[in-house]
Amino acid sequence: MPKAKDLVELSYLSEAVSDMSFLGLMRLLESARAFNLKNGITGILLYDNQQFGQIIEGERSSVMKAWKRIQEDKRHHRVELLEIREITERNFPDWLLRFYGGETLTRDYPDFSEIVGGMDKHSLTLMNTMRASQI
Repeated sequence: MPKAKDLVELSYLSEAVSDMSFLGLMRLLESARAFNLKNGITGILLYDNQQFGQIIEGERSSVMKAWKRIQEDKRHHRVELLEIREITERNFPDWLLRFYGGETLTRDYPDFSEIVGGMDKHSLTLMNTMRASQI
């Protein structure tokens, strides 16, 4: 198996400037998924009570490009880097961007079921960190 080329995982927390509407979240997801596809990035996005938590993974240069874009996004503030770490393989290889926080959306919008789903242990840890950081 070929060695991963400079593969990293970046995680962060942030706060939405205002409560995200359904349409706002869908626009964010579509934009992020398109960017991730173009740049070979995979990961997850968590959203709960105006708090975001995200894990992105890919080649270091692509992840840093995404990180710059995230930091400049005016839809959120209080962006806090949790960790950047080297990884040997992706935790989310098949997910351009998996979204958590919208489980109720799948009931009303079944087409979203492929990007909304049950949370793995790694994602649950981030969600708990995100919730613990809320004031």
